[in-house]
Amino acid sequence: MEHPSGPVLAWSGHPATVVATVVLPVNDHVLKALWPGLLTGKLSDVAGLLVAPPVLTLALVLMSMPVLALLRAGSLLPALTRVAAPVATVVTGAGFTAVKVTQEGAEFASRVWSTVAIPSRMLADPTDLLALPALGAAWLIWRRCGEDRPVRRFRALVVVPVALVGVTATSPVPPPVAVDGVFARDGIITVTVDNGTELSSRDGGHSWTVSPARGSGSGEPVPSATPHPGSTVPAPSPRPGTATRACLPDDPLHCYRVDPPRLAVHETLDGGDGWNTVWAISEGRQDALRRKAEEDPRVGWRGSTAIAVQPVPGGHVVVAANGHDGIALRDTRGNWRRLGLSDGGFSPEAAPSLTAPRVDLRAERQTGVLAGLLCFMVGVTMARRHGQGPAGVPAYVLVSVTYLITFPGGDSPNDLFPMSLFLLFGGALLLVPAVISMIATAVRARMPVSAWLALTAIACVTPFSIWMIFSGWESGLIDRYPVAGFLGWVVAGLGMAASVLVGRAARRTAGTAGERARTPPRAGSS
Repeated sequence: MEHPSGPVLAWSGHPATVVATVVLPVNDHVLKALWPGLLTGKLSDVAGLLVAPPVLTLALVLMSMPVLALLRAGSLLPALTRVAAPVATVVTGAGFTAVKVTQEGAEFASRVWSTVAIPSRMLADPTDLLALPALGAAWLIWRRCGEDRPVRRFRALVVVPVALVGVTATSPVPPPVAVDGVFARDGIITVTVDNGTELSSRDGGHSWTVSPARGSGSGEPVPSATPHPGSTVPAPSPRPGTATRACLPDDPLHCYRVDPPRLAVHETLDGGDGWNTVWAISEGRQDALRRKAEEDPRVGWRGSTAIAVQPVPGGHVVVAANGHDGIALRDTRGNWRRLGLSDGGFSPEAAPSLTAPRVDLRAERQTGVLAGLLCFMVGVTMARRHGQGPAGVPAYVLVSVTYLITFPGGDSPNDLFPMSLFLLFGGALLLVPAVISMIATAVRARMPVSAWLALTAIACVTPFSIWMIFSGWESGLIDRYPVAGFLGWVVAGLGMAASVLVGRAARRTAGTAGERARTPPRAGSS
């Protein structure tokens, strides 16, 4: 008998799909670097349009199979498969067009792709629509895959994981540039950037001129600090731009310093006996920026790495090099500003946001979902009377999902299997059956409607509350991450306790109703 998903597997294992699956990652990670240009740029689009429809169709079919099995409507699966293929093809074409034609679509796709796969950047380019005929080729391949051929099914079992890796591991966005040094010389403040450019200012940081790197090893070195009192040997001078301490030339006791990796500047008026923090990012916001930077393994957290002091008419200015955060600039009045790196120099608007740094909160959201499911499972288990079925099945499946989501994979471009693969297969093959098994157990337990609604509400409110807590930390309403983590545990514990109470009440109600049903009527009663 032909398996209802056989045509989809045959489509995924077709030689054209296999070739496109191989071409996609090779072109993105090898050929584009060797021969950048029109050919390699369009080749990924063509390969992606050949691979995406069968992969999307297979995902739709896999996710629908447990639902159809629960409804005892397995006979509808072949019809659903025939509908899923054109739907997946149309969705692929519409999404591809929206991304390539509109800048909003490209930005939205970049955010979504960076969330479910790896940090990526997609660009709007209407010329990429020249690859759309590949969708027609994919559709013709589907029309010829009506037979369930075992060799193609075998190829599909090998090709689909590789295809998912190729589709999710697209060309990553290049890492952001970072300020790696600053020094003052001859009335000019020079900021060095790790991409080889330099920005210089002759007016105390009011305006900046971008120029190619002139070489950091030329010229006279800039001393980083005043020698310690009593020292007869001058302190060695570091490479220009890397000094972590700088003093006023006419007042050697008045100095500024940075303390990597802290994002802060300290000042002393007595040569170093006492230091005061004159500018800093709070520890909680610094943790958010650090976590955002460390999401990409190519980007390391630096904090404030160097500092320079420049006398100007009316006082002096101070510039601290803050890595990917840009610079911190003190004007002659003692006011500090946080400036980010832009194409024309430095500006407050270009500084990374402290209230919405877009930290990757997938782990926290997944934890919230698991907490909600666990609350529901605990409530159902408490409502279940003895001998009412395998309550351990939902627990086992839930543990399996927890393992798949928490431990394997990752978000690094260097990871072979991105986290999105485990989310896809975990959701399609394990998470959906877990929910179905929990619902079946609840039905067997004959819970009252009120208990059913209460447990469902708890299972929804618990993850939502956890999401809101960590979103509040991301936006700065909660400054420190440990505080958000503690509140998340409190919410999960309250949800668990509420589920236990609801489950026990439902069990008592069901037990009372059962005893009444088993008690014979008294003699003579009407």
